[in-house]
Amino acid sequence: MADGYAYAAKVGDIPENASKAVDIDGRSILICNTRDGFLAVENLCTHQLQALEGGKIRGCYIFCPLHGQRFNLKDGKPIGQLTDKPLPVFRLRVDGDEIWINPEPTVCEPG
Repeated sequence: MADGYAYAAKVGDIPENASKAVDIDGRSILICNTRDGFLAVENLCTHQLQALEGGKIRGCYIFCPLHGQRFNLKDGKPIGQLTDKPLPVFRLRVDGDEIWINPEPTVCEPG
């Protein structure tokens, strides 16, 4: 780990509008390639604890593959009525062709 960031993936490993789950410090983190660049959230829907990997990405939103719960990938906020609990989000940086993630999550307040 360098400067609080852990190596996560190569940029080329994650096509546009796709995601990839990585394990960092025992936590599954989902890296999403969005129209606004790479964003990272916990790979666990706060509705029924389903993995988000494989969910559709549209703009800067991901839809849970189980019930379609939508989350803003920038701040983790849920949109809809299934849950009001936000996703933990992670700071990341792209260095050349490498993606690095800070494993300390940030969480916005519900509502």
